[in-house]
Amino acid sequence: MEARIALRQFSVKYPSFTLAPLSLEFRPGERVAFVGPNGSGKTTTLRALAGRLQDYDGSILIDGQDLRDLLPLGRRQIGLLPETLAGYGWMTVREHLAFLREFYPRWDMYYAAHLADRLRVPLDQAIGRLSKGTRVKVSFIAAEAYRPPLLLLDEPTSGLDPEVRGELINAILSSVDAQSERVVLFSTHLLEDVELIADRVLLLVNGRLDMDASVSELREADRGASLAKILYAALSRAKS
Repeated sequence: MEARIALRQFSVKYPSFTLAPLSLEFRPGERVAFVGPNGSGKTTTLRALAGRLQDYDGSILIDGQDLRDLLPLGRRQIGLLPETLAGYGWMTVREHLAFLREFYPRWDMYYAAHLADRLRVPLDQAIGRLSKGTRVKVSFIAAEAYRPPLLLLDEPTSGLDPEVRGELINAILSSVDAQSERVVLFSTHLLEDVELIADRVLLLVNGRLDMDASVSELREADRGASLAKILYAALSRAKS
């Protein structure tokens, strides 16, 4: 099966941090978790894949085409749930989603309304007055409403209470099940979420790829242990 997304010697250099060259492929249907300590390069990689960071070495290919050549319209193939909701605080959620709809020809207003209803999002409340959990839900709707073949989720459940976290994870899983060929890449510090969503895990430590393994391989190597426990042990070894 051909790779849908490919990194070729992808690298980012900042004054105090370097993301070492990565060459990775993501195939249709994969659900991949990026895990690792703060500052390891997870968000940097997702921002580049989303077309929000263009100052990098190497290349990012989407269906064989360089992402730089696809921008800005290439973003219509990519959904991003960022760490923070981008939007005007004075807009209502309804106005915010209507504004975004103008940029995406494949935006499905009925699907967006369905997600808002499922996630109990108050459409007539101002963005600036939303709780953190509701802001994350709105970000997910904005990323998902046009059913992008590449869905990027940056710390989607960080800081959420258990009820909201469960609602969001269930919505993510439903969206994945409905589109079996899409690629889902997400970063997280909550290793329990990896077990619920991912089928492959990438461990980044200090800007370097320390591990690339399928969930089934990890479980086979340490039978009887939960995936979260296996990943905690891998993180501890990598940091020591």
